[in-house]
Amino acid sequence: MELNQARIEDAIIAEVADKLIGDETLYDRAKRAFDGRVEKLWKEVAEARIRSEIELAISNGLEREYCKVDSFGQQKGEKTTIRAELEKLIGGYWNAKVDRQGKPSNGYGAELTRAEWMMTQLVAADFRGEMKQHVVNLGGSLKDKLRGELHETVNRLLSDVFNVKSADDQASDRRDRSMIQPLQKAPA
Repeated sequence: MELNQARIEDAIIAEVADKLIGDETLYDRAKRAFDGRVEKLWKEVAEARIRSEIELAISNGLEREYCKVDSFGQQKGEKTTIRAELEKLIGGYWNAKVDRQGKPSNGYGAELTRAEWMMTQLVAADFRGEMKQHVVNLGGSLKDKLRGELHETVNRLLSDVFNVKSADDQASDRRDRSMIQPLQKAPA
């Protein structure tokens, strides 16, 4: 009797497939393992490959030379790249002269470049915030000191006017005159 290895393998595969499909938990476990393996392979190989291809395409696109043309399709100027044009635009933007509001200026009254104006605004905003906090702190301290001084002054005035030792006076151990003063005679 001759054994046919291909038929045996096919029978084993068919048996495993029937069991796999028939048993719900086994099917779910196999599906999760398969999905996990595919996800791992995707992260290890495909994402890195796609990322490198995108970076290469962007780099090539920025470095590819082209010539500007006018509305008739005629060549206008020298060959350039997108990267060179972006550098010109960005440099021009930050080096443009601006007025006190940061708006482009025609040269009259323009004192700063946009980069200088922006840095000045950032520093001024930071300084303004610091100064506001300092004034708030100073005002709070002044308020507390003034409140304490007014409290002491009112207490002294009340003690001078009312010569009775109150419960508050006793609690704070104030040394006041606690009797009614005799009438004062007018100087003769």
